[in-house]
This record gives sequence, C-alpha cells and structure tokens, in this order.
Amino acid sequence: MKKELDEKLCAKYPLIFRDRNAPMTHTAMCWGICTGDGWYNIIDTLCGLLTSKYRSAKERYEHKKEVFESGKPPPWSKKLYTAKEVEESRLLMEEEAAKVPVASQVKEKFGGLRFYVNAATEEHYNYITFAESMSYKTCEVCGSPGKRYTDGWHTVLCDTHAKEQNRELETDDGNESEL
Repeated sequence: MKKELDEKLCAKYPLIFRDRNAPMTHTAMCWGICTGDGWYNIIDTLCGLLTSKYRSAKERYEHKKEVFESGKPPPWSKKLYTAKEVEESRLLMEEEAAKVPVASQVKEKFGGLRFYVNAATEEHYNYITFAESMSYKTCEVCGSPGKRYTDGWHTVLCDTHAKEQNRELETDDGNESEL
C-alpha cells in the first residue's frame, strides 16, 4: 500500500495501529500495511467496525463533558450531567479503548487479505473474516470487483488490471484458463 494511504489509516485508527512503528522484535507492523491500494476501503471499513464501540463511548463522553463544563443543556434536552456521570462515561470510554484489538500484521497472502490482531473478541474476528472474504472479490490495485488470478502467485484483479498484467484466471476446478 502506498505510504500516504498507510499513514492515513494509522492516523485515523491509532488504537489499532499503535504498534505501527514498533520494532520487528515486537510486531510485523513495522513493515506497514502490505497490500495493494485497492483494499484500502476494505481495511478502512474493517477498522471502523473494530473501533465502533470505542468511538460511540468516546462521543458520549465528550458530549457529557461538554454539557457539564458549559453548565447549559443542549437545546433538545434539559439534562445537565453530573461530575459522576461524566467520570463514568470516561471510564467506559477507557474500557472500550482497551478492547480494541491491536494489529500485529496486515498483508496479502494467496490472493487474500490477512489481518492479524492481538486479543480480539469473537465479534472482532467475525468482522475480520468478512473483510478477508471481501478481498477475494476486490481488485488489489483499484478496488473494483475482481477475480482470482494465478501464475504461481495468487492475486485478485479486475479485468482491466488482469489484462495489463497478462494474468491467467484460476478456475474452480484448479485448472487455469487464458484470458
């Protein structure tokens, strides 16, 4: 993945990619996100799902804190929050932050996305499995609908990029056919 797209994902999801610049003795994320640019949207959506509970808790905390500090309820509500309610929201936000899985490696393997994490829930793994399955139908280069091609290396490409790279389509029976 291009450096600027890698950096954009890391900036948008710092909890997931907090080990992005850690040494290779700690994580494989030191090599960055090793996929084609075409999977950017899949990875972005996946990370959004993996952080959704944290982001909701953060928004609730920030809202309650803002209302508490201003001393004025929002126009649609007459509710003022107490210091205790704000603190409870902050603690919930921190609990949700601790539950966000940390990426240990993001790469392409055998034509599919691999998104390895440390300490995820079953719900997180379901999101990851779905994103990985979507990669088998998405061009690695541009993100358009794609098919799996092989010439010893597996890749997923749209018709345009397959023709540009002169790739052979992998059929369901394991045989190959020319484009």
